Amino acid sequence: MVALTEITLDPFTRDKTLFDSGAAFGRDSADVTISGTGTVGESVQYRVLRDDGSISDWADLVDIAPDGTWTGSIQHARSPVWVRPEVRIKSETSTRALSPTRFGVGHVIALWGQSEIVRIRSLANDLIPAEPILTDDMVQAMWYDGTPVVSHITNETPHSAALAAMANVFLAERPNDKVALVFQATSGTGFRQLVDDTDSGRSWADDAALHAFATADGQHVGVPAVSWFATPGSLSDSYDDALFPLFTGKMLDGTPVNFPTSIDYGSGFSFQADHWFGELYDPAHTRWVPYGPHRFEIGEDMQSATITATGATQNNLENKQSAREAWREMVANPNAGTWFLPLGAEPLGYRNGVSDGMGGWTDQSHPSGDTDDGAALFARLSAHAILQSMGLTSWSVPEFDNCEWEPSGSHVDVWSSAGPITTSREVRGEAALDDSFAHWTDVLGWQINGTPAERAELVSGRIRLYPASGTFLPEDTISFGEGGATGMVKFPEDFYAECYKNIPLVDVGAARVDGIAVRPMPAPSVLQNALVVTETSFDVSAAGPYFVDPAQIGAGWSQLQFSVDVAVVMPSSGARTLITTTGNYLRLEVLPNGKLRLRLRDADGDVKVDGAQTASGTVIDGVRTKIDLAFDLVSGLARIWSDGALVLDQNFTPGSGILPSNRVISMLAVFGGTYQVEGTVYGADLWRDSTTDGTSPAGAPHKTLRGPAASINLDLWKDGADAT
Repeated sequence: MVALTEITLDPFTRDKTLFDSGAAFGRDSADVTISGTGTVGESVQYRVLRDDGSISDWADLVDIAPDGTWTGSIQHARSPVWVRPEVRIKSETSTRALSPTRFGVGHVIALWGQSEIVRIRSLANDLIPAEPILTDDMVQAMWYDGTPVVSHITNETPHSAALAAMANVFLAERPNDKVALVFQATSGTGFRQLVDDTDSGRSWADDAALHAFATADGQHVGVPAVSWFATPGSLSDSYDDALFPLFTGKMLDGTPVNFPTSIDYGSGFSFQADHWFGELYDPAHTRWVPYGPHRFEIGEDMQSATITATGATQNNLENKQSAREAWREMVANPNAGTWFLPLGAEPLGYRNGVSDGMGGWTDQSHPSGDTDDGAALFARLSAHAILQSMGLTSWSVPEFDNCEWEPSGSHVDVWSSAGPITTSREVRGEAALDDSFAHWTDVLGWQINGTPAERAELVSGRIRLYPASGTFLPEDTISFGEGGATGMVKFPEDFYAECYKNIPLVDVGAARVDGIAVRPMPAPSVLQNALVVTETSFDVSAAGPYFVDPAQIGAGWSQLQFSVDVAVVMPSSGARTLITTTGNYLRLEVLPNGKLRLRLRDADGDVKVDGAQTASGTVIDGVRTKIDLAFDLVSGLARIWSDGALVLDQNFTPGSGILPSNRVISMLAVFGGTYQVEGTVYGADLWRDSTTDGTSPAGAPHKTLRGPAASINLDLWKDGADAT
């Protein structure tokens, strides 16, 4: 019998196209649109044939429109099998059409960024064998290479070691879930290049073309994931106000933004934004996974996590630290609406860079391709960050949320409610680092008063911190994860020692990794010093001590704040120096009449404050006085306070905006001990920052001096006779 009706079924744009199941919204199914042509007025029914041999019942779908076309939506649950739709005419059931292409329902995940994301799928640095794939053809990857490319990950075709490692985490954690990875990444680029059509560094059109390919059959990207801080990290604390509009279509205060537009951020900076991510993503179907930042490495010796002798690494790591803080504030901003999922884990405990074969280290900006601890481990950690933020794992991101200061000050214990602290070195049973360097301790990344901890030991699942000498004092501070969040300070020795294995982890049960890194930079309130304040002091005489920084100022020092709490024995003649630099680029003195005198020059040698003096009696013989000096060579401001009262206010025309990098700072005397301050010192602090009202800057001081005399006499800056 010849059928009196006809029907066709349009194929999907490619076989094995994947639809997102909406897991980020708590859903587990997708609406899949199918379409075709047929006899006008007839009703269309559908069923699905699964690769496991099961077949659904026929169900009504839609009536064919007067123009002979039909479009309908079928719902299918998240499933490990591929599915082929079939349709028929309800009144003439032998009139059928079977799709030549299949679809699946799982997770569609976009990975945004630059080279560190590219390294996951790139073959250029893929130098190790790929691990066996747990289940073939459950994970697929797409990227743009002139045209969109799709790769189905199988044991025979794993593509790269890192991509295989990432696929296996998804398969181990979610064995029944298919995953499509969309690599929206181009090396050496940032957000600002992406959204500016006049910037040839990165093409929005290319990323949009890849997105269109990934969603050509009506799919949605369920979760774009982002840990993009290499190039954009230069935004520093402006990271949030510069980029929040690109994610949400709003300014930080909730004001809507109309694109294209110029986005202002920081102090007088702006960039052109012709696009925003709302052009690609719909908040009804998409939520961002905000994870990171990842590791950022040193390229030279450091004095601490953020301070170096030259300034280049210092600025880079300080920018990353500020960007990390701004990123957290941005994700937590209530004006973000529902765009962001919870903040994900930060991938830290992997290796960057490779030996250069000559005793140095190179390419430390990128995950290593010659070890399983490099790009492969970075890929695994990224997969875990994504799954956890999506709510598809049972663990929470480990944080340092408990701290106990031993009352005598002998040590501090810090731990996480997520589980016992460990490290990769500990998990693998590898020998501990030797004592070649003071910071080579069980756990890296901790600082005491801004200096790398010399004893940070694993004790019963906690980290136990010890002072470098003596006991902790009430004014001491501890911190974790500043700068690049690596704890590295020696280049290249820390790389050869594989110090990444000493990052603190918690074994939360995450598959195929030693553990998940504890989130850096815990809340200051958690680490707050709980010791009882007992005031200490030390006495200085004409013979000393005075205090000289063992390192030069370094590049980029434009602000300074110095605070000293002191009872000065007034000189009968001459002046006594509170702080100075070699070459007299800075000098603050006490004169016999109790005046404070300030001299300040910049790196050009231009005098900015030429011996300005406070009133007589600002300092009184033997009377305790708190003196605060703050200046900013960029804004042209220098001020002095005495016991909180402003006693000197100088404005000047900025020049170079910095102090010369090759100078050295001395406190309480000139170099060689001349013009020595005499009296009792209750404390002194020096910051590479300043405020305009005399309050202490927010960050840890560059240097702190506190008694008693026994500890002061062991200070690395101390010169001259001992304090008493």
